[in-house]
Amino acid sequence: MDITAVEVKHVLTPQRKGFLAGGPFPFTHALSAYTGCAFGQTTCGMYCYAQFLPNWTMRNPMLAWGTAVGVKSNAAALLEKALAAMKPETRRSLRIFMSSTTDPYQPPERTYQMTRHCLEVFARYPDLDLLVIQTRSPLAERDLPLMQRIPYAWLSVTIETDDQGYLTSLKGGPLLQRRWSLVRAAREAGVLTQITVSPCLPFSSVERFGERLLQSGARRLIVDTPMDGDGSHGERTARTTFAVAEPRWNETSPAHRLYDYLAAHASSLDITVGWSNAGFCGIPPRTYD
Repeated sequence: MDITAVEVKHVLTPQRKGFLAGGPFPFTHALSAYTGCAFGQTTCGMYCYAQFLPNWTMRNPMLAWGTAVGVKSNAAALLEKALAAMKPETRRSLRIFMSSTTDPYQPPERTYQMTRHCLEVFARYPDLDLLVIQTRSPLAERDLPLMQRIPYAWLSVTIETDDQGYLTSLKGGPLLQRRWSLVRAAREAGVLTQITVSPCLPFSSVERFGERLLQSGARRLIVDTPMDGDGSHGERTARTTFAVAEPRWNETSPAHRLYDYLAAHASSLDITVGWSNAGFCGIPPRTYD
């Protein structure tokens, strides 16, 4: 793994168009403390749309996705500077997704702690509207005490299937059981938590997977597919190794059946169920006393 420290000019990226800027309650910014993702050599790296984005292809044209990571060494300092310079009313409008192009708890985070340092900054500013921390990594449990101090933080955990054997037959990834455990730990810690089935991969059965999701402790559940969620109606996914390994990659009916099952059973459990973009961008603004 090629890991290099880099200094960047900004760390909050405005979202004016695209996936995160749509839906009923769009995000205003994305935040990435890393460039590239060490999970790129696991299953999620097979279909990850970020490998086709300019911030990767222009920076590392000769390196395969998942073989190199840039550590934004000044990310927390830039975040502190940006938040401190804002008027309170401006901060109250901020809806930040962390992150859209790389997992904030990928393996190098254990050493470099860029995500943790950013959370420490957020913990000093209680007046933002939303921070979604999107990960598939059990390492996020380390920072639950920090997330407890951020009243607008949601931990969003990717669990794209309940079939560990299927995941392992591709390129593996963080163990599913440890991700379920992360969701339970977050709920027990009082951290707002959602699960993203994104993209929905082949699973055991609608009833079995659906019930486990409903009983997971997550307050929100989101179902997505490569066709709906890759930002190009499936064109990016069609270029990936995942499309070669999984001939059924563009079949969306299993995901729709799972969504329908969850939607039919969630209301009595006070769980919100969302689909793709509208689900990701479906957390209402905070209410202030």
